[in-house]
Amino acid sequence: MKDVHETEATCEVEEPWLPIETKLVVGSVIAGVLTLIVLAILVHMFLLGGH
Repeated sequence: MKDVHETEATCEVEEPWLPIETKLVVGSVIAGVLTLIVLAILVHMFLLGGH
């Protein structure tokens, strides 16, 4: 059976941040912003009666 301190030490170890993860996060943020822009344009055109 593990000691409480051993379990805490194991949980504190961080795994390295990979470059592909950075690309995924940046891509997700860009996709989210573009989706918001497109939805805002569609709401303006169809629901608010914009020209």
